[in-house]
Amino acid sequence: MPSKRPRLLLFDDNIRSIGGHFLELATLLMQGASELGYETKLAAHGSFRGLDAVESNLDVQPAFHARRMVHWSIGVDGHSHVERNLSGKNVGGTRLQNTLQSLRDPLVRFDRRPKTLLRTWAEDFTRLLSQWDVNSSDTILINTADDFVLLALAGALSRHLIAPLNIHAIFHFAIFDTKTSEDRKRQFGNQVNRSLAALAPHRIHLHATTTSLSRQLAEVGVDASPVPYPTRYRSPTARPQSGDDKKKIVLAGTPRAEKGRRVIPAMLSAIHDPHLVSGNYRMSMQMPAKRWKRMIPRALREQYEAARQLHSQNESLFEIKSSDMPSTEYHRWLDTADVGLFLYESERYVARCSGVLLEMFIRGIPVIVPDRCWLADQVRAAGGDGSVGYIFQNIEQLPELLHQLHRDYEHVRWQSINHAMAIAKRHRGTNTLVQMGIRPAGIQSGRMAS
Repeated sequence: MPSKRPRLLLFDDNIRSIGGHFLELATLLMQGASELGYETKLAAHGSFRGLDAVESNLDVQPAFHARRMVHWSIGVDGHSHVERNLSGKNVGGTRLQNTLQSLRDPLVRFDRRPKTLLRTWAEDFTRLLSQWDVNSSDTILINTADDFVLLALAGALSRHLIAPLNIHAIFHFAIFDTKTSEDRKRQFGNQVNRSLAALAPHRIHLHATTTSLSRQLAEVGVDASPVPYPTRYRSPTARPQSGDDKKKIVLAGTPRAEKGRRVIPAMLSAIHDPHLVSGNYRMSMQMPAKRWKRMIPRALREQYEAARQLHSQNESLFEIKSSDMPSTEYHRWLDTADVGLFLYESERYVARCSGVLLEMFIRGIPVIVPDRCWLADQVRAAGGDGSVGYIFQNIEQLPELLHQLHRDYEHVRWQSINHAMAIAKRHRGTNTLVQMGIRPAGIQSGRMAS
């Protein structure tokens, strides 16, 4: 017999593996929705092969074939420079701009071209609407939204006759940085708002995972409410006292450009002698099995290679973890952290949140973060530099900050544990959904407090 419960249906073509935060975000929102009384389903990318690593109570279906939609965003993470219409034709710039973009589009593989991606995403989405028998009593959630995905969504629903739907879309990535032209900002806003107009009479609700991102969207004429990014609850636990005072620095997340991949060698060189060799700290990090050599200084590669071969890495200066760990293994690893280190590029995270930072906060783990971005804003909001961690301006400051943290660790750790309680309340999956306006099943009107 079909379920009588209302449904929350999530769509995210970015979920291609068990690593990263796309799947983690969807999982936490699905768990929150279940607590609120909803039945849930998730449509992931067709290449997703991690079903055995997904919690058994979650219904995940590999479905999408369009890949890397964000590459054609007009935002800072994309390569497009002009607005497009629903079919992908360049329409927003001057005649010269549109012509230049039209010349760039065919330089990529056919299946990665914007027109192909828009058509493929729309076909997969509408197929799922039919397969899941979606109707106006369901709530749709676009788990990772941007201007290009909204264009695809508008194209899909313009060709699929269905009663008006209730649709939520979450923005995560910055819209602009200091190098973005006013013209490009304008075209981003125009593309989003033109998509929203094409989506009428469906009810569309846009959300941003940081207040600063909500402000960026407002600056380009897009209304999106800020909501807390959910994180998995983890009770902070006291570290056992032992004769070994070596603290574990965790550098979590697949090394990518925006996560400071290029400065990892400088960081390792700077802290190797004063902190790793001295025994103050050991470094634990996720690294790809291949293509790691450019991230490890030549002088340290022998030690790194030895650590990779050790069955137990407890006595090594390095602990090496896979870039694609199952969620349970990943969270057990984070539980062992004493310090969370972030090398993120400030400009890319000026308005973008970090799920890893929240995972450190929820555990009461002191952090070291770059200045002039969302991560530094969170440390300041928690009490300022030296409260739950430290803020650096450049890599050269890390050795001294680690000295300071080693000396004051117990005090900073105590403050971090206190801060974890506020994070636990604010960043629950249920609270995120309620802040989005997705109320407990059966509540049809009124507003809930957080």
